[in-house]
Amino acid sequence: MSANSKKISEIHHRAERFSGTSGFGIVTYRKGGRHGPRLQTNHQLVVVHRGQVMVKIDGVPLDLHPGMGLLLAPGHWEEFQFSRQTETRHSWCQLLPGDLPVSMTFPALATHQPSKCPAVTIALIKLGLSTRADPSQPRPTVSLVIATIWAFVASMQDRLPKNVPTLRTPALGRFQNALESLGSEKTSLTAVAKQAGVSRGHLTKLTNDHMGMTPMEVVWRTRVRNAAQLLGETGLSLAEVAYQTGFSDAYHLSRRFKQQFGQAPRDWRRQNWLAK
Repeated sequence: MSANSKKISEIHHRAERFSGTSGFGIVTYRKGGRHGPRLQTNHQLVVVHRGQVMVKIDGVPLDLHPGMGLLLAPGHWEEFQFSRQTETRHSWCQLLPGDLPVSMTFPALATHQPSKCPAVTIALIKLGLSTRADPSQPRPTVSLVIATIWAFVASMQDRLPKNVPTLRTPALGRFQNALESLGSEKTSLTAVAKQAGVSRGHLTKLTNDHMGMTPMEVVWRTRVRNAAQLLGETGLSLAEVAYQTGFSDAYHLSRRFKQQFGQAPRDWRRQNWLAK
């Protein structure tokens, strides 16, 4: 392996170490560096500081120049090609799907849209990086990560379609309240639409426009997030966690959990406990 290839491999390894947690990171790639293809499992804001990067999202190329940011979304294949003329330095702000409250879900139309990164977002990223670099400082809070990404999304609002609902949409607020009370009981699209005070079709349009998914997909993602909280904070068996969060059995929970978090519940629990 050449010295350059070894260096790039080491950079990849250091970057991947942070893929299992919400937080911040920064890396420099040499000329002609590459990363991927990979399946994105988190919400991730990438900001270019110098150089240039071409990102392919499901095969569609997007160019990022210094000062620009790009919000990546879970469930898409990505490949990065860095400048062949100069080294490229970029930072990222990453959020695990399970750490994002449903009421704060990022508008689907704000993802995969290269945009100038506002100064407040860059300042928040620097704050997050400073706490990560200093072992005496506490780890960046999930709230800081969410605020950083939302600052970027908010700067794009003027360029998003005007019919995209805001977090103040009353029906979505009522829908969120219904999600907060989810337990072991079963629910349906008809039931959650009734709780939101709108028709099934209207609720589906609201969640598709604002969250990029159907109401029942939101319900199941919320159940997985609730299961993750129990797995991380209690010693309940997987079967009991599945029962308390509305899954038919442990296998059903495991399948949904792996789709959302990219790893099995037991592996996630073990990693989470070791990190404490």
